[in-house]
Amino acid sequence: MKKKNAKVLGTAAVVCSAMTLALTATAFAAVKGDVNGDGSVNPADAVAFTKYLTGTAEVSDAEAADYNGDGALNAIDLTLIKRAVLTGGQSGGQDPVSDTAVTAITFNASSVTLLNAAGETVSAENAANVKVENGTYVTITQPGEFDIDGSCENGQLRIDVDETAYDAAQVTVNLRGLTLSNSTDSPIYVNSVSDEFVIAVKKDTVNTISDGKEYTNADGSAGAVYSLDDMKIKGKGTLVVNGNCEDGIVCKDDLKIWNGDVQVNAVDDGIRGKDSVRIGDPDATDGYESLKVTVKTTAGDGITSTNDTADSGKGFVRISGGTVKIDAYADGIQAKQAFEMSGGDVTISTYEGSAYTGSGSTGAGGGMWGGRGGMDGNSNKTDVSAKGIKAVGIYDEAGTTWQSGGNITITGGTLQIDASDDALHCGGDMNLLGGTMVLATADDGAHSDHKLTIGQGTANTYDDVTVIVTKGYEGIEAQNILQNSGTVITSVTDDGFNAGGGADGSGAGGFGGPGGGWGQGGFGSASNCSLEIKGGFALVNVTNGDHDGIDSNGSLTVSGGIVITNGNEPFDCNGALSVTNGVWIENSTCRSYMDTQPAYSVNGGAVNAGERITLVGSDGKVIVSFIAGKAVSTLRAGGSVSGASFYTGGTLSADTTYFQTIYDGQLAAYGGTLSGGTKSEGSGSSSGGRW
Repeated sequence: MKKKNAKVLGTAAVVCSAMTLALTATAFAAVKGDVNGDGSVNPADAVAFTKYLTGTAEVSDAEAADYNGDGALNAIDLTLIKRAVLTGGQSGGQDPVSDTAVTAITFNASSVTLLNAAGETVSAENAANVKVENGTYVTITQPGEFDIDGSCENGQLRIDVDETAYDAAQVTVNLRGLTLSNSTDSPIYVNSVSDEFVIAVKKDTVNTISDGKEYTNADGSAGAVYSLDDMKIKGKGTLVVNGNCEDGIVCKDDLKIWNGDVQVNAVDDGIRGKDSVRIGDPDATDGYESLKVTVKTTAGDGITSTNDTADSGKGFVRISGGTVKIDAYADGIQAKQAFEMSGGDVTISTYEGSAYTGSGSTGAGGGMWGGRGGMDGNSNKTDVSAKGIKAVGIYDEAGTTWQSGGNITITGGTLQIDASDDALHCGGDMNLLGGTMVLATADDGAHSDHKLTIGQGTANTYDDVTVIVTKGYEGIEAQNILQNSGTVITSVTDDGFNAGGGADGSGAGGFGGPGGGWGQGGFGSASNCSLEIKGGFALVNVTNGDHDGIDSNGSLTVSGGIVITNGNEPFDCNGALSVTNGVWIENSTCRSYMDTQPAYSVNGGAVNAGERITLVGSDGKVIVSFIAGKAVSTLRAGGSVSGASFYTGGTLSADTTYFQTIYDGQLAAYGGTLSGGTKSEGSGSSSGGRW
């Protein structure tokens, strides 16, 4: 949002609005209802007084605002001011102006119909607050609220309110069944409004805005709905936006989508808010049942925010609630500086999804800009940066060294991603602290160039956050990885957890730059890498071959939680190793660094993929039970385990607690008891070598 000229009163104004105001005897003779002091009573006065009552602005003339003269400014005065606007009002003295103030606009094939508050027709020549050109090009020149409907294939609704004359102006357009197209310009274009442009999509109406395939608007760009100032979309109706040239909805400041069914189809970016895109009013008290955002693009990103000004606090995408569905050719959501999600149900698919197979060349979108860049050993790369959610961050002028920003923070909601590129990718830090994420990708599940934190609870908290990588190259990847709590399940072809890269060379540097990772600002030497599991539950399955379950190029620490790792090397690290607590299970025949730790070793024999494996404590309670992701011949348990036994098969009791149930391929559980099953006989001691 731009800096406004209106004075902000804060909380005190709300209290003051209901108090008796001392109006001096020397006050000049005011026009009743002329709140903003422009000499007339019009919709702008009702808007200004509403802002006063909510504590966001002052009134220019308290005596004029006190419509009933009782010495108090309150909702009664607001009602009277609105009535004055509807029935005549006053101007300069006594001349009514509302008969020329337009409150409703109907678009026709080659003309428009203008109505005042009384439902009377206003000629275009006499309209006080709108201007009509070329029959169907309408410009709103004063703040206020307008009903818009009709159908026109070559029209435009333009907002151009003088910010000097109206320094706290808001324009609200109530869409009541509007079909508006324009082949040579943006059908809705906001050039200037000092406060905010609001689109209110009325209940039970469908409104469609479409532009042409080739044009340039006054801002030198293109977009079906295009605003140079702050914009808000709300309501309980349907808004369909077709961006046939480039983008669908564009806002050069802050864009809010509070409610309504918003459907965007675009050639390039679906929804673009330079400073921010916010979906779901964080202060809403009635839920988000009416909030639906659907985006489909054929060449660009789904939702993007592009402000790259350091320390501006801008350039972010935030989702607080609602249902969001994105089908994007490129990135599903791209935020220049930050992505935040605290609620909602979000589904994202990009390019060809996780089913993509191939190797891109250095075409558009590739290289260091987030397509093929990375040098992480995955040859299955696209030329397109087609990540599920990406927070880029700010780089130097050369585009190779990270400077700041680029963070992803998820604290709630449900997120499902099917991407041909990384499902989650950020140039800064990633914090997965709440909610449920199901990620399928042809590349990495969650990748951070810096620190990646999972969960914020205690060691035995498993349900505060759930991250499931159903398909991918590497599951959880960053320079520094910390799991405090939550549930993480990965089924991938390379490393399940990878701090700084493994034997495939992914931690050795290479291309950096926005979206590519692996640059000087990201992954570094082994001494800078770390992987620590303090708590929660982690189950890792990787394919056969030279792939590690839990891999760190630097230090590796397990101090709590339950870790189950199935890889060529279940645990692998190049730095200091520390195992002080928790429960860990490795189901592999290959040597691990953990072999040197005290462990309860068992001779498991053959266990088939899809068969249940259960570790039962000496008290007969289930410590952990899970489904084998692939056939294994050896099982080892260590950490704080003592006197436990492995069983295969069997049935869990009804009081068993499951870590999660949303991914049927891994029904992992703890607690309760096991009936039946075949016990595996073992030595019960540490062997310090290969089994």
